[in-house]
Formats: sequence, C-alpha cells, structure tokens
Amino acid sequence: MEFQLKKWYTTYLDDFIQATDDPHLSDNLCDSLPYPMDYAFAAEYIRERMFNSEESQICRAIIVDGKAVGGVDVIIGTGVYARSAELSVWISKDYRGKGLGGEVVKEMCRYVFENYPIIRIDSHPYTNHHAAAAALKKAGFIHEGTMHKAIYKNDKAYDYEIFALINENA
Repeated sequence: MEFQLKKWYTTYLDDFIQATDDPHLSDNLCDSLPYPMDYAFAAEYIRERMFNSEESQICRAIIVDGKAVGGVDVIIGTGVYARSAELSVWISKDYRGKGLGGEVVKEMCRYVFENYPIIRIDSHPYTNHHAAAAALKKAGFIHEGTMHKAIYKNDKAYDYEIFALINENA
C-alpha cells in the first residue's frame, strides 16, 4: 500500500476524528488517544504536532490517498538516554491488517536514523497487541523482553513487550 509520512496540519482534523473513533485503538495505547474522541482534544493533538520543533519529538501523519489514516511519533530521550528514542504508531481500523504498519515503522526509523544521532529506537506494545508486535518484527525490531504488570489502565494491570531496533551505522 502506498503511503506518505507528512507533518500534521489542521486539514487532517476530520480524518483524525474519523480514524480515532475506535475503542480498540484507545484500548491498545497508553493514554494518548481517548475514546470517544472529541473535537477539542483532536484539534489540540494536531496543533501540538504542527508547532512541534522536532528537537525532542518527531510526529507524522500517515497519509493514504490524501487522507490521514494514522500517526507515528518518535520521542527522543534525554540525558543518558539522548541517543535512544521511543516509537509509537497507530492506524485506523480500516487500514489495519494490510501491511501498512511495518512499512510505516521502517520508513520512520530510516528517517530518524538518517537525521538524528539516534542509536536505538524501541517500542512497547501491550502483550496482547499481536498486530503491533508483527509490524515491529517486519520492520526489523528484535524482542528484548516483557515487563509484567507494568501498565495499569481501566482498572486492570497489563504486561507490555520491549522491542528495539539498533542503528548499526551509528
């Protein structure tokens, strides 16, 4: 599937609201995307990404056929973690299961490694989020371990996985 990673703009607001109208999406992310989505939150989410300096966080909309169908963020660490970054990605239910996730992750990691002094990018999907793990593996990430009962959300403790991609050219 052809896609582009573009900076967020307010023109994607309606797409964003439609793409995030999904309880499954919210259930598999920390607290970054609430369900149900409301207009004020959506507008602020996009505004924050539009005016982000990209010194510590790189944010892109996933665009397919001119429509924002997801997002990918990379947060760069600080201090002793300044050469590490954390990746998160979400995709609209209409575009899941089509191989898009792995390709988006590959492209975003390529961009980060080429433009930032990053050695390691990691990602932390919930243990039961098998599609996220598959996308990370497809992009070359290696499973490093499981953090048991490390997330508490919706009155329940969850495990999460640690996947990492190392920049061998750094």
